[in-house]
Amino acid sequence: MIDWFVHLFRFIKLPNYGVQLGLTLISIVLLAFGVFFEVNSRTLMMAGEGITAAFSFRVKIAFARMKVRADVTMVIVAIAISLIFGHQLIGVREGTILSALLSGRIVGLIEAHLPRLTAWVRETKSEPVTEQVVDEQ
Repeated sequence: MIDWFVHLFRFIKLPNYGVQLGLTLISIVLLAFGVFFEVNSRTLMMAGEGITAAFSFRVKIAFARMKVRADVTMVIVAIAISLIFGHQLIGVREGTILSALLSGRIVGLIEAHLPRLTAWVRETKSEPVTEQVVDEQ
C-alpha cells in the first residue's frame, strides 16, 4: 500500500532537503497522535505498539518512555540486519531515526499537556496524567 501511495503522489516535487525534513517532522507529530489514540483507547493495537505496551506494563515504565526504547532497539536491529545481509545501509535514514527518537516523546507530551483529551479517549474523569503506566486490569 505504501508503494501505491508513493506512486499516487509522485507528481509532488519537494524543492529542497529542508522542506523534506519539515514534512517528515509534521508526519512524526501526526504519527504520535495516532499512537496516542491507539494506545489510550484500550483497543486492539498494531504489533509495534502492542509489544511496547506489554513491556511497559510488565516493567512498570510509562508507555511513552518505553516506546522510545523499543523504537530505538528496532532501528538498531534494522541497521544490523541491513549491514549483515545487504552489506550496506538499506531502508534506514534520517526519518526513521527521528521517528524512533521523537514519536514516543511526543506521545508523552500529549498525555502530559492534554489531560482532558487523554481522559476523553480513556472515557474517565479528567485528571492530569503524569508518568502513566498501562493499567493493571
